[in-house]
Amino acid sequence: MAEMMKAALLYAAGDLRVGEAPRPEITHPDDVLIRVRACGICPSDLRAYTGVRSGMREMPYTPGHEWAGEVVAVGEAVKSVQVGDRVVPSWRVVCGKCYYCTRGLYNYCENLQRRVRGGFAQYGVAAEESLLKIPDHVSYYEASFCEPLACCINGSLWSMIGFGDDVVIVGAGPIGLMHLQLAKIQGARVIVSEFLEERLAKAKELGADEVICAAKEDPVARVKELTQGRGANVVIVAVGAPKALQQALEMTAIGASVNYFAGTYPPTTIPLDPNVIHYKQIRLTGSHDYTPQHFRSALRFISLGMVRVMPLISHILPLEQVKEGFDIVAGQKGLKVMIDTE
Repeated sequence: MAEMMKAALLYAAGDLRVGEAPRPEITHPDDVLIRVRACGICPSDLRAYTGVRSGMREMPYTPGHEWAGEVVAVGEAVKSVQVGDRVVPSWRVVCGKCYYCTRGLYNYCENLQRRVRGGFAQYGVAAEESLLKIPDHVSYYEASFCEPLACCINGSLWSMIGFGDDVVIVGAGPIGLMHLQLAKIQGARVIVSEFLEERLAKAKELGADEVICAAKEDPVARVKELTQGRGANVVIVAVGAPKALQQALEMTAIGASVNYFAGTYPPTTIPLDPNVIHYKQIRLTGSHDYTPQHFRSALRFISLGMVRVMPLISHILPLEQVKEGFDIVAGQKGLKVMIDTE
């Protein structure tokens, strides 16, 4: 009979309960069983919880993929980690051989394996090759940011930020605040636009050069004012709001890049004047997920203190209060909510 553990199970939109579930087992020679110590609530988790994106997995299931923990058992072929190691798993195991991998687009691997699941639980299993050892001075909470930060690294690089660029980050949630710090690393002047004053204060704390309260002033006009009428060289939209997507094109300079980083749910469309793209020679792009190198870079940035993630955590809650955590995120009552599975 399978051993049991505490886990959060999503039965339907809004119906997230903590109960007993079978503990995962080692089924592959390269599997590693991990005692989960921390897991962050991600926007993709929230979409399933709120019902705006359903049908991705058969319910009930345990959500959560931003997690870190301690190795408690290893498969017979595992050599790089041992019991007691502190590790963070990437949920993406890529083949390295398919059409997209050979073109460097590992984030679109055609043979992607999803062997990391269910972080809102006491135990999880990951493939050996997906694991990075956590430096001693990095907490489990910090390591749990590797996945979202890796996505931001991919988006930041794809946006082609240059030294001295004026970069606008639209949205100052956890994703936007990581984009802010990455843009600063790349030598940009960073302007953050956001509706919530407390998030703008956090942006200033983390190095924003200018902040715009979109609830009080026109962000397009303010960006133009701050850039001598030219507009921004790069705009990264870290919220899935149609109005923000439209405004991003309006606040650009000639030759700018615009990255629609955030997914938009429920799916929608926006009016688009092709002449704006044509005559201003705008590079309109998106970015999706991350590569193994982005994941390694994320842990390195966190380890070196180049990207500060602890200030992004507004709540640390026990597993028993995971539903409360999801409600906090849904209501925009904080920033990052971290679940401690101890």
